[in-house]
Amino acid sequence: MSVRGFSKERFQGVLTDHFTPSKEIQTLSRLYGRQNALQRIERALGSQGRHIFLYGDRGVGKTSVARTAAVLHNSGGHAPIYVSCGAAGYADALQAIGNAVLEIEKRFEPPVSGRSAGLNAFGFGATLNLGNAGTPGIAKPETLNQSLDIIRYVCSKRPGRLVIVVDEMERLTSKDDRNKFAELIKNLSTIDADFRFIFCGIASDVDELLNSHESAGRILEAIKLDKLRHDELWKIITSAGEAVGLQIDREMLIRIGQISDGFPHYVHLIGEELFWQSFDDPDPVTAVVRSHYVAAIKGALLRTEAALRNGYQKATQKSAKNTVEYEEALWAVADSTADRRQVQDIHASSYLRIMEGRGDRQSLKRDQFNHRLLALCKDSHGRILLRHGSGWFSFRENIMRGYVRLTAEEQGVELGNLAVIS
Repeated sequence: MSVRGFSKERFQGVLTDHFTPSKEIQTLSRLYGRQNALQRIERALGSQGRHIFLYGDRGVGKTSVARTAAVLHNSGGHAPIYVSCGAAGYADALQAIGNAVLEIEKRFEPPVSGRSAGLNAFGFGATLNLGNAGTPGIAKPETLNQSLDIIRYVCSKRPGRLVIVVDEMERLTSKDDRNKFAELIKNLSTIDADFRFIFCGIASDVDELLNSHESAGRILEAIKLDKLRHDELWKIITSAGEAVGLQIDREMLIRIGQISDGFPHYVHLIGEELFWQSFDDPDPVTAVVRSHYVAAIKGALLRTEAALRNGYQKATQKSAKNTVEYEEALWAVADSTADRRQVQDIHASSYLRIMEGRGDRQSLKRDQFNHRLLALCKDSHGRILLRHGSGWFSFRENIMRGYVRLTAEEQGVELGNLAVIS
């Protein structure tokens, strides 16, 4: 034990309270930097017939904000409903909303005997097994009216204010499914009950809904979640440090904030690793030092989301020589927080500076460098980059910039022109 006064079990408990790299936050006290968004949600939900659409980059924390808001505004005595859009699409999501108010046995295990009744018996259009052999749970809706009936049924089972979170709208690849959700939203006002929806997706999702059905714009409050500021990210780590009595150097906080690029996932990941490295130190520790930081970066890289890791590998791992060249090109693109950069600026301001510290590595000329960026826009490289007009590039998903920075940091390349941690 190297952190004074803490057993392994107690220390782990503190970290579990403060770091959630693999789970959404649902506690207001741990949701840093989202007070304005929560206030907008509160005021919008107070308006009759108003529902929410949270949008922003993947990984920016939409689910955490949605679930926290749902807990805050859902009536006591029962939990809010949370469903995620999947490959089955719209009907699957509506079925999941209906099944959320059923006991788990009724969803999967048809009873052997008893009375049967369907929602049709109550004037509803879906099918529910209430005690007889047959189809368990609620059937997938086939019409708009059946979808609305499912919502009515759910509200009848949950007295008071009910908040329903529908997450990952970006997974709805079918235009027909998106149109069905738009029609549902348009007709929610026909339901006489106290309920609110919080939808989560990326910007194109809300644009498509609003453009396809203008009336949906009067019903949905579209709230964009931007990336967190550095000082807001630092609080995630400093609050844990205060809880266990560990000091964290300001420059180290700056580096972690820079690597994360405003995405809290990376801060939770690095922070958790950082504190475990301090705990595992054989000597007594009162402050986190560089050796803990270096080990934490390596550990965080191993634990990063598989989709990000696989995307990076597909983009870079070609021949041994070209792998390094593609990595260096990506590092250069990730050296700035600008969403779009011109190849001349990437090459002159970032790439050449990076290559100066790469020992005997020879720099690519600008036309060669441009060819590397163009290749990274192709399917054969996972389309990790996007090309915008002549000579302009961006990451296809901004969350990838943080992973690229984390990879560069692990290899001793500091992006962002910040001072070295001493």
